[in-house]
Amino acid sequence: MAECGIILAGGFATRLRPLSYTKPKPLFPILGRPVIDWVIEKVSEVAEPVISARYLSYIIRNHVNAKWGGRVRVVEEDRPLGDGGAVVNVIKSLGLRGPVIVANGDVFTDISIREMWDFHKKMGGAVTIALIEVPPEEIGRFGIAVLEGERVKRFVEKPKEPVGSNLANAGIYIFEPEAIAQFPDINSGELKIAKHIIPKLMQKFDIYGYVHRGLWFDIGTHGDYLKANFAALERCNCHREVPGVKIIPPVYIGEGAVVGPGSVLGPYVVIGNGSRLGPNVRIRESVLMDGVVAEAGAYVAKSIIGEGVVLGKWTRVIEAVVADGVYIRDEVLVGRGASIGPNREVEQDVKEGEILP
Repeated sequence: MAECGIILAGGFATRLRPLSYTKPKPLFPILGRPVIDWVIEKVSEVAEPVISARYLSYIIRNHVNAKWGGRVRVVEEDRPLGDGGAVVNVIKSLGLRGPVIVANGDVFTDISIREMWDFHKKMGGAVTIALIEVPPEEIGRFGIAVLEGERVKRFVEKPKEPVGSNLANAGIYIFEPEAIAQFPDINSGELKIAKHIIPKLMQKFDIYGYVHRGLWFDIGTHGDYLKANFAALERCNCHREVPGVKIIPPVYIGEGAVVGPGSVLGPYVVIGNGSRLGPNVRIRESVLMDGVVAEAGAYVAKSIIGEGVVLGKWTRVIEAVVADGVYIRDEVLVGRGASIGPNREVEQDVKEGEILP
């Protein structure tokens, strides 16, 4: 087994603002569970998880201590180190000497890290990278690997033109000690695994690509976050009947959530734990995080509603993002493309595309 599984959870998640002003990306819920909990379970298949955190690290630490206790350690970065620098920092801080698994803490996937580990040992290389197929038009968003058999022949970070492959870096790696010994020092500035470490290692070692053909989502944007939840909904088999409520599957209703009579939920709806929806509420193609209150007649479509939000009577939120702790008063309309920053009261309609910080 690997000596350690390093879970990277230090990013600022700028593309998820305003939701990420109060919630670090690894704690964004998928079907009511923070995505980092899904990652911890995967990594635990073959290694003891250790989380590297920086932005809002105290929130991550509090969650990990409450949920996982002493089974998962948290190492905090004292400055932005990049994902590669974070790995070096954990290795030095804990005095690690064996092989390590590295996994992004903001990726939702059904990959089996145990099967990836078995593949890695079978190949006998110093490094294995998990790869996922992406549409050809999206290769510019990722590091792309060109394989020769199962060996990585070429690796291009965010190519601007076709490179003969659409196998993207899935953000999960296995490094043997001889590879780790070649990592640059963190005092040289921020280190990126794909930009600074992989190209250097390719000059000395065989690197193998483990191709995963299942579920994989980087939840880095609002749209990707919704897609990840919707994909999870399609596989969760979590249908639940609520008296007096029409459910159009797939719908997930979290623990302790209450839905009033005459309401219609779905399709593609996630209701967070402890949420309370009044009578005649209509929700479709949306994610409501924990503790949301939607009063009578509220309507939400194609939107993300943050933790602890209160939607007054007959409010309408359409293709918008509402951050944690917002109170939207009765009969207010939040228009398409609008976003509302955390912990504020909204008394008037929010126009299409308007941003309330």
